[in-house]
Amino acid sequence: MSRRIAGVAWVFGLLLAVTVGGILYHVISGYDYPASPASAFELNVLGDAYEAFFLVPVGLIGLWALYRQKAWGGLLIAGVAANLTYNYAMLVTGRQNPWIFLWTVKLALAGTAVCLVWGLLPSGPGRPTRTGTAVTVYLAVILVVMGAMMARRLLASATGRTLDMAMQAAGALDWGEPYLRDPIVFLSLAAPVMVAAILGLGRGTDWGGRAASLASVFIVSIVTVILFTGPLKEYLQTGSVSPGMWGMSVFMLLVAAPATWSAVWLARSGARQPTRPADASSQGWS
Repeated sequence: MSRRIAGVAWVFGLLLAVTVGGILYHVISGYDYPASPASAFELNVLGDAYEAFFLVPVGLIGLWALYRQKAWGGLLIAGVAANLTYNYAMLVTGRQNPWIFLWTVKLALAGTAVCLVWGLLPSGPGRPTRTGTAVTVYLAVILVVMGAMMARRLLASATGRTLDMAMQAAGALDWGEPYLRDPIVFLSLAAPVMVAAILGLGRGTDWGGRAASLASVFIVSIVTVILFTGPLKEYLQTGSVSPGMWGMSVFMLLVAAPATWSAVWLARSGARQPTRPADASSQGWS
């Protein structure tokens, strides 16, 4: 095992251990995470279930694949780490109680894991291709649509207007609600990665391919969160899933399908390429 892989494995493995330990303590102690009435169920019930039964198992599979030097191992680790980075960047800026210390540790480990796994992500075919162009267009559409929605929310926040937002009841906005930080986290963390993918993948650069890999698995991971806290929440609370929720779920799956295909293509195209000498476009990013 190389030092680079060992470093990723240690940091990411510690992240998974801290995650499991936190969940166990939460269940045993009964000491709830700080949450508004609108998000208490998502955070205190579904949040633990999502991490314990989805993120941690996927992360363990990623560690195994990384050890076996599979190209998709880094993708799984990046997806889990990016997911935790994104969500805990929102949580640490919302309501707080002593859980903030564990959340800060998880955010730090997740962000570090994303940085360390960067060099292990598939870098693409190393040349401009039609498939690469298609992936670039897809990411550009996602960036424009999501960016516009997030910018609208951020503008509402800056001007003090009430706007329909996820998990936000009608009336005055509750800025203690961590999910209202979604626009800030998206525009400051996720959007720059998508921009890098759009600028670099079409040129066949290593960093563009890696940014596209990270953006693709991030999109898939966020869709899993939406599905877990959308139709599953409705079913657990009402015993059924409404037609509108089914429609939203199908739409989100259609959004995630190209991202899944993109990640698989990047992993396969990178695996087919022989080791390339660093050129001016990839020096410092490999």
